Amino acid sequence: MSEETDSLLLEEQDVQEEFFSRGFTDGLPVVPPTPQRVAAMLEVLGDQDAETLIGYLPVRGRGVSLRKAAINAVMAGCRPSHFPVVIAALEAMFDTDFNLHTVLTSTGGAALCTVVSGPIANEIGMASRHSVLGPGNRANATIGRALRLIAINVLGSRPGESDASSFGHPGKYTFCFAEDPPPAPWQPLHVQLGYRPDDTTVTVLPSEGPHQVAQQVSRSAMDFLRTFASAIANPYTFSTGKGGQGLAIFGPEHARFCIEEGLTQSQVKELLYRESRVSESQLARHGVHIDRNAGFALEPDDDGLLPSVLSPDDIHLITAGGEGAGWSTWVPSWAPAAAARACSRRVRPIGEPLPDCGPDGCIVPWARS
Repeated sequence: MSEETDSLLLEEQDVQEEFFSRGFTDGLPVVPPTPQRVAAMLEVLGDQDAETLIGYLPVRGRGVSLRKAAINAVMAGCRPSHFPVVIAALEAMFDTDFNLHTVLTSTGGAALCTVVSGPIANEIGMASRHSVLGPGNRANATIGRALRLIAINVLGSRPGESDASSFGHPGKYTFCFAEDPPPAPWQPLHVQLGYRPDDTTVTVLPSEGPHQVAQQVSRSAMDFLRTFASAIANPYTFSTGKGGQGLAIFGPEHARFCIEEGLTQSQVKELLYRESRVSESQLARHGVHIDRNAGFALEPDDDGLLPSVLSPDDIHLITAGGEGAGWSTWVPSWAPAAAARACSRRVRPIGEPLPDCGPDGCIVPWARS
């Protein structure tokens, strides 16, 4: 090994220790954001001003520019081809309905759960099948990690400071995956949301950790859906009975049972919504009580039941995961939909400019001081 190479490695070692000491990391080593690496990340956006603001939070006095996003995407280990997905996710996070400031400061410890739906996911090599929510895929891991590093380094969301998470969970390192397009006649998420089949979207949900659901004995779609609805209605989930949102991630076997029995995605979501409603007495038996003075309290339906998800459309139905013994996953929102909602944006093709939001970027109206 040459002296020049040894010197370069020593410099990178120094970068790691300096970044750790300054709190610039998520606790893991980072890729040093050299000017060359940052320039390569920005280059995929075409002829755009690197100082363009993606969004700005006046309550924090901080904004995320393309350059700052690129620096943190490099640090996370992203390839330049991943960067348009990072940008689309940030646009979704700055949507008014996402309530980014509260998501980043709450004691509930929300993850930035990110779902990519559409052809770009496959083009950049995202995982959508076996171990889809686990380790092993660079695009999944680094895109999600980039969002958290941006929250830490640009928006100042550091644990114990403006990030008041009581516990947090591993999804706060990274929680990003691709949808595995479902068999016909079911539609992928981006088409369900009204986008074109050849579009790619990024949907970001402030979420709890994933709740794995097992149904390995029965091949009945109704048995599986009732099992899944019971996971949604779990009393310890904060949004149960308060109208939350969530991702219903169906594994291949469970999705196939539903399709073979002729159930549409709308019918599945309607059934999960209906079967996951709970009564106040059911919650009370588990020590959970509805605070009628809280902003999250809802009025029961005519049959006395409260919704665990606000409506059928607040269940984002996705297919993913590998074949096996019959597993699916429920990812509940970290809080009721009254506090924050999942938001989606289309991934912009290279060269398509961001919207012109003026010199202050896309200011979030509710966060004005």
